[in-house]
Amino acid sequence: MKIWIDIDNAPHVLIMEPIIKELREAGHEVFVTARDYGQTIELLKIKNIDYKAVGRHPGKSKIKKISFLFFRMMELYFILFGKKIKVAFSHGSRSMVLPAKLHGIPVLIMYDYEYVADFLFREFGDKLIVPKLIVDKLIAKQDIKDKIISYDGLKEELYIWDHEYDGNWANGLCIDRSKILVVLRPPATMAHYHNPISEVIFYKIIENTKYRKDISVLLVPRTKEQVGEITKRIRDMGNICVLEHAVDGISMLKDADVIIGGGGTMNREAALLGKRVYSIFHGKKGSIDKWLEDNGYLSFINSEKDIDNIKFKKSIKEFQGKRNNLLAKQISRIVLENAKVYHENND
Repeated sequence: MKIWIDIDNAPHVLIMEPIIKELREAGHEVFVTARDYGQTIELLKIKNIDYKAVGRHPGKSKIKKISFLFFRMMELYFILFGKKIKVAFSHGSRSMVLPAKLHGIPVLIMYDYEYVADFLFREFGDKLIVPKLIVDKLIAKQDIKDKIISYDGLKEELYIWDHEYDGNWANGLCIDRSKILVVLRPPATMAHYHNPISEVIFYKIIENTKYRKDISVLLVPRTKEQVGEITKRIRDMGNICVLEHAVDGISMLKDADVIIGGGGTMNREAALLGKRVYSIFHGKKGSIDKWLEDNGYLSFINSEKDIDNIKFKKSIKEFQGKRNNLLAKQISRIVLENAKVYHENND
């Protein structure tokens, strides 16, 4: 069977890597397309995953986002001719949905934030693969119960438990690993759910930490454009090192003591690793973040006053929740079984 996987953001490289491995080991062919956004292409090269680059991120402009989405859909539609794809699969790629449907290809989509703009997924996706924690919220939005396939745990468990630590991840970086290592991740300023309050808090945290002698801060931008924005606003970076290339992110988090992030995958990875995690995300709080907060794995910085609550200490806590070590096998099986059922009913 030939499976098409579309990757449109850097975290999805880690998500898809074990699934691609499972599918290929089972004898299936995997065709990968990828959008040039953030460190996506760089990570694909590091992971030795063959891909075809299609499209790029348009930036913050809503008009450009719509036009770039349309043009990427058109590119993908024409690329699919003659490929004999049996199923399309992604983690939240909007671009793949309509091209696949126009070619009569079943579409399976993973996502884990119930407030994301998911109209295309709900209307045109054949199956929605989501964590159990968000199922009730999704069903409340629309009657899509028959489309939903749920799994235990978090998507980050696809790769985090089998990760092999690499102590050389920080080679060449201007950080002092003898101090408390703070990883600082900016908000997703180009996302449709971005709230500017997150940026205010982000820059306040920088001002509060850049001269502290007991910590070393590694700032991890999401895009090259963000690097420019940050360095333009903060000319004196003090003890802050800006990461400008892809590194082994999980090894980085394993060495980190405190993680302060604008929401998303890195926060959840750090929480699973038992790190001290603070979120400056100010969009609608998703069920997963709420669960992490309720169980003591993540704290929210809701205002500038809350910055004083950040504890800059060495990390010693460990994750005490139930691990899902078989998630990659489970997701791969879901993709194959649903593709088979679809073609038995439609061919």
